[in-house]
Amino acid sequence: MKFIADVMLGSLAKRMRLLGFDVFYDNTLSDNDLLQRALEEDRIILTRDTGLAARPLAKNHLFIDSDHIVDQVRQVIGAFALAPIAALTRCSVCNEPLEPLSKDEARDRVPVYVYLRMKRFYRCGKCNRTYWKGTHVRNMEQRNAKE
Repeated sequence: MKFIADVMLGSLAKRMRLLGFDVFYDNTLSDNDLLQRALEEDRIILTRDTGLAARPLAKNHLFIDSDHIVDQVRQVIGAFALAPIAALTRCSVCNEPLEPLSKDEARDRVPVYVYLRMKRFYRCGKCNRTYWKGTHVRNMEQRNAKE
């Protein structure tokens, strides 16, 4: 299942990506461009924009009720009966799949305490960001596992 988030849902897009979901987000897209991309790529529109949700071409959408990120994630997961794919499989910034990064390769890319403490690292091949399963990811996984 693939999603596209409107300009108001950047934090939701990032959080869903960290959980492993394919969520396209570009805050420079007009509503028309967003609709076109959603149709071309068969993506479900996540929106807080009542005007966008009311448009005939936006039939395949979920209107997000809350301003709170935890509630937003809960709503998307509940609406589609989703189970998180796997944390840290997609870049939270550009949505590309992450690649494993050896500990040696991560040495100069992460803070020393992270390097000493963590065993697994990941890298985005597109934007070159480095990821590891820190407390923010574990907390997010635990929160979603409870629901």
